[in-house]
Amino acid sequence: MTDSGRLDGWSDLDLRLSTDRQVPVAALTLGTEVWAYEDVRMSTSEICRTVLGDGRRLDVSISGAGRIAGLKPAEDNDIRFLAAMAAAKLGRADRLIAGHLTLELARRCLVVAMQLRDRDVGTTVHRHGSDRDRYADQVMGLARLPLAITPRPNIVERAVELYATWRAELDPTYRPDWSALTALIERGLGQ
Repeated sequence: MTDSGRLDGWSDLDLRLSTDRQVPVAALTLGTEVWAYEDVRMSTSEICRTVLGDGRRLDVSISGAGRIAGLKPAEDNDIRFLAAMAAAKLGRADRLIAGHLTLELARRCLVVAMQLRDRDVGTTVHRHGSDRDRYADQVMGLARLPLAITPRPNIVERAVELYATWRAELDPTYRPDWSALTALIERGLGQ
């Protein structure tokens, strides 16, 4: 039973199923697409945490041999999911977990920056810094931002902006989509 007094714009929907049949992902998406997800499969169970395209979140736990069928990750699924979880934690003022998740976003930005430097100089072995070192300063500058969902753009939105800019430089075919992250934040803030 759900205590409706505890529900807010940051709440997710928890669904528990027991089945030995495949469950099509479309049956679980509440009429929209999956924007990002984390899926943990074990021998007799599965836990799939999703962020839908409209910003809603759905956590599905399946016991039995059944599995969710048809999940297709976006090329940046992991960063999307991480950003959504960080934003939700910021929205709930859980600064400890939000800080942990936001530091992981910052680390992912640094990884892309290192890949750009490696590409620039043609090696992964470096004796000295490069002009890309300024990217480290930009990432570390995120730490000066408040661990809060407002003002906007907040620390999560700034981190994914850096990530997207550098990832697009690394891979010109990359097209970031933060629409569900924006929807999640607006839903949580009641906008």
